[in-house]
Formats: sequence, structure tokens, C-alpha cells
Amino acid sequence: MLATTMSGFGQRVETFQKSKKWYLPDHMKLQFAGGIGFLSGGPGYSSRNKTLETDILFGFLPQKFGGDALVTITGKTTYSPWRIPVKTDYYVAPFSLGFYLSYTFGPQFDTKWPAYYPEGYYWWATTFRPGAYVGGKVGKNFIRKSRARGAEFYYELGTYDLLLVSYVQNRAFLNLSDIVNLSFGVKYGF
Repeated sequence: MLATTMSGFGQRVETFQKSKKWYLPDHMKLQFAGGIGFLSGGPGYSSRNKTLETDILFGFLPQKFGGDALVTITGKTTYSPWRIPVKTDYYVAPFSLGFYLSYTFGPQFDTKWPAYYPEGYYWWATTFRPGAYVGGKVGKNFIRKSRARGAEFYYELGTYDLLLVSYVQNRAFLNLSDIVNLSFGVKYGF
């Protein structure tokens, strides 16, 4: 019975994937925190074997939390090498690894430093933040309106370039907890 159900599920997924246009996103994500905004969300794409995800997230940090109201756009790539089935439609991905590049909009941010700073004085741009993270997720596959869908809850522990460099240069004064941020998110696959 279970094999028949899973076989039918797989056939419907395959039929839908063949008819789907390549440019249509596979999922939407909504994320809380993580260095890319208080709240961020956007579309994403998953590889056929579901181990690699690429997302474009638009984020917002309200003024009361960040001093300035900030708007970001972030490109994220997440690799989750293992998916462990739990019961029929549930799974756990115990380990994920990812990288992102975030751009912050606003006149107070520069892609390169103004000319009044000597060349090489600062090595970073204030608009771009590359970062990395590790995490995990739990999810459920289901069928709705004759299409395979999925929902996931995920967490990430991450940091970005400036925090990492500060930590390396100031280990006597900074702990890992000073440079690591925690985020939570949900993903809905369609």
C-alpha cells in the first residue's frame, strides 16, 4: 500500500515537473533575522534531487530595531546533502551549508569608499555583505490540487565577512556568540 502511494506521488511529481516552465520558481521562503533583514522573503529554485536551493530574498529592517530603516536584496544558495525520511511524508535534513551575498539600499551605503579616504584605508564596501551559514530543516511532502507540494521549517547559524574578520583579529575580546546570528524560516514548495 505504501509503495503504491509513494509511486503515485512520484509519478505526479514527475508529470508536473515536465510541464512546468523552467523560469517559474519552485518555492517561496519567509525568514526571520539572519543578517539580511528583520523579515525577508522571496522566490527560490531547487535542484531536481532537492539538495541545492537558490533563493532571492527581499528584506526589511525597521528603524526601531536597526537605527535606520534598511531594505536589502539577498542571493542565497543552500546545500543540504542528506534527507532522512521520517514516517511517510516527513523528512529531516540534519545539515545544510550555505552562502549568501546581500546588498543594502540607501544613500548612507557605498559600493566603494569616497575619495577623501586614502586608497586601501578600508577594504570593504558598505553595500555588499557576503556571508555563510550552517543549519538544518524538517519538512513534509503532500499533494494539494493534484500537485506535489512541500512545507519546511529551517534554522540557520551564520555570520558575515566583517564579523568574521573582527573575530579573527580580536579573539581576546570577542566570542563566537558575538559574531554568530540565528535565523528561522519557512519554505512552501509549489
